[in-house]
Amino acid sequence: MSHRGWCWVLVLIVSFQLLQSCHPERKLKSLVYFNEPGDTILSKVVQRVEPIVQPGDRLSIVVGALNPLSAAPYNLASTTPGSTSGSAGGYLVEADGTIQFPQLGKLQVSTMKRKQLVDFLTKMLVKYVNDPIVTIEFLNFKITVLGEVNHQGTFNIPEGKVTVLDAIGLAGDLPFTARRDNITVIREKNGNREFGKINVLSKNAFSSPYYVLQQNDVVYVEPTKDKVAASDQSFIRNFSIATSVFSVFTTVVVLVINTIKK
Repeated sequence: MSHRGWCWVLVLIVSFQLLQSCHPERKLKSLVYFNEPGDTILSKVVQRVEPIVQPGDRLSIVVGALNPLSAAPYNLASTTPGSTSGSAGGYLVEADGTIQFPQLGKLQVSTMKRKQLVDFLTKMLVKYVNDPIVTIEFLNFKITVLGEVNHQGTFNIPEGKVTVLDAIGLAGDLPFTARRDNITVIREKNGNREFGKINVLSKNAFSSPYYVLQQNDVVYVEPTKDKVAASDQSFIRNFSIATSVFSVFTTVVVLVINTIKK
């Protein structure tokens, strides 16, 4: 084969490699959630773990009834359904796991799930109120989303139930420059700090112990290598421009000084 022929072969090989690296289907797979193979049985059901009441929680507890006057003694002052409970900001669960409830006194509520606490209070109140309706919300259940997302921030979750996908939605979804295969969940548990990884490109994400978030979890999304490289190139470009400007400025200063000396 002639020299020109080998050049054409080399050009074709390089072109093929470039087309492969820029293949839209490959790019699409890095952006589409749950496109990787996974256990189809696990992907059918998402277990939304009911939050457990624990010391330090602040609860909004509103008691309603057909006769509002009969339920009034069991509500904090200025409490209305769907609003913060009273001027004190709800019921603070003390270090021993108790709350001080109007008329009923000191109640042990720690380790109960929200539904269990609703049933527990309803059972106690039915002795004094006809058909009581108990509504409970977590006032200080929050998560934080940081990193390569459209809207970073801390979000309050009154119902106490939130998943990684919910967190991504609250943060305005992930831009193209975000890694979807290595999302970090930072969790404090029993005095220790855990770092869990979750890949939302895979259907197995639903079975991860970090898919359902807990109180005070932090979700961190990494930028892609392309985003980091682009940032580095931008810095280099800006530095180069600044250096050029400084060089021109220095040259002008030297010329002015030499002119003055003459």
